[in-house]
Amino acid sequence: MAAKKNEYKVKLKMGDTEVEVEGAESGVVKIVQALSEVIRGPRRTSASTPLSVQPGGSLVPVSSAQKSAGHTDIRSFFEEKKPSSDIEAAAVASYYYQYLASQPRDTIDAVALQEAFRLARRPLPARTIYTLTNARNAGYLDSTGEGEFRLNPVGYNLVEHGLGPSAGDEETKPKKKRRRQQKK
Repeated sequence: MAAKKNEYKVKLKMGDTEVEVEGAESGVVKIVQALSEVIRGPRRTSASTPLSVQPGGSLVPVSSAQKSAGHTDIRSFFEEKKPSSDIEAAAVASYYYQYLASQPRDTIDAVALQEAFRLARRPLPARTIYTLTNARNAGYLDSTGEGEFRLNPVGYNLVEHGLGPSAGDEETKPKKKRRRQQKK
């Protein structure tokens, strides 16, 4: 089979790990750039750290939430993360669709959010597009075009580290006592 004129093939080997990328120039370049960022970044991943290839060619380390329990249904993921508002729930849904769904998607829209709320058995907001816009205004999502939004690093950190059992309950945190200031 002859290679097409605009098709590129790159083979990278690092230790025992070997990655072979083949396809259109733009996709190959994005994957190689993402891989080099992972290797050169502040947190180096070892060869044993599993990587997930996201749509658009970006490589990301598989999170602990993905490795443990293998969340495949959105309802149990919502129950674990316990979002306290529709805005947090929009970030949770976006995270789920981007990293945990069987068919990952890079963006979320009003229809996908409504479906996520329905599957999670969460009350539907009156207008899901407003919920997504409010999540963008809160800093959890970025707008990518006409009615589509993408989870940004702030939203990722909220879902991965700020929600659920790893975030810690208010009851387990020690309460600080307020001291009264004395009048002089």
